Amino acid sequence: MKIIVHMGQGKTGTTSLQESLHAAGATLRSRKVLYPRFGHQYVAHHLLVALCGDPNRLPPWNLERQGGPDGAVEAAQLAWNMTCEDIRRNRPELLVLSSEYLALTTDGVKARLAMLLSELSNDITPVIYVRHPIDHYRARLQQSIKHKDRHFPPVHQNLRQVVVDTEAVFGRGPELVAFDRKELHGNDIVCDFATRFLAPWVQAGDLPRLNANAGLSAEVLVLLVRLRAEAGGTYEASRQVARLIPQLEALDRSDPPTQPLTLLPEVAEAALRSATGHRWLAETGRLRIPGLEVDKIDGAPPPKWMLTAPAESLFLHDPERLDRLRTLIELRRPRAKSVKRQNKPSRRAPLRFRDRLLRFMLRKLDSLQDPNKRAAPPREIPAGAAEERG
Repeated sequence: MKIIVHMGQGKTGTTSLQESLHAAGATLRSRKVLYPRFGHQYVAHHLLVALCGDPNRLPPWNLERQGGPDGAVEAAQLAWNMTCEDIRRNRPELLVLSSEYLALTTDGVKARLAMLLSELSNDITPVIYVRHPIDHYRARLQQSIKHKDRHFPPVHQNLRQVVVDTEAVFGRGPELVAFDRKELHGNDIVCDFATRFLAPWVQAGDLPRLNANAGLSAEVLVLLVRLRAEAGGTYEASRQVARLIPQLEALDRSDPPTQPLTLLPEVAEAALRSATGHRWLAETGRLRIPGLEVDKIDGAPPPKWMLTAPAESLFLHDPERLDRLRTLIELRRPRAKSVKRQNKPSRRAPLRFRDRLLRFMLRKLDSLQDPNKRAAPPREIPAGAAEERG
């Protein structure tokens, strides 16, 4: 059995690829390929990080679902046991695992992963897609603002250490691929991965094309930050504002921006200068990244102002479009239900049938007393008067 371990980088279409492989699970099985399920709610294999000894590196939402680090380790062991049992019963020819968090783990975690997989096969291929540092930072910045209401300065991704550690524990270097849509097979991560690593078992057309993480415009990102701040800036406020993201995505489609998300020149320069791992890949001949200006990478730290800069100072945005989107989203936001007035007088209880009949008879009697007069207005009969007269 051959094993493919897709390790990232993050923001290289990893979620789209994982969604596609997960959705095509039955098709893959029919071709002797196993993309295991690690629980019904997961499309990736992030629990491998917990299984190999570092649960705290899992994303917070993953830890929350498992009830903390101990729960994540227990869930990871159960998922792996089920995977091994599946392999024993069905004898696949190819096992595919995918988690971008594997690249970010320590060499000890990678070593335990390699040992775990070596019990199943000696034919193990690690795979890492690498994105241009400016594009990578822009995508990370967008994702962070979209979900966390915070941003961070560009920092090197420890690419050199990731590659060296992977080479050491697996006994071979990872397959490195430049994530550049113009050079990917089919201009798409799913097609490229299938063509490079799943043939001859699976063809690119066997996998669905999914866009798992829709991008947001610069104006929408700024609007998200401001709405969270106005709601109190708490975790609960962030969750409430996150419910507006589908509506904001729809507004981006109905009122598209004039240009894609673009970093300010000084921000893009900072992201490039700090990308020493990318320079090392190029200088050692391990990977050529299209458009990478290696001579501009000098390892300079990002300027201090970027540590506390507000989101709207990092990329270009259109103030007029921002105001327009804010007006539209305010119109679409659900309004709080008005509270009923506590001192509002209650309605008079409706008269019973006997009371209504008595009122009608009194009106007739009054009109008969003087035929030349019109019927007098009805007398007010309190509720229950009919019983007294009876």
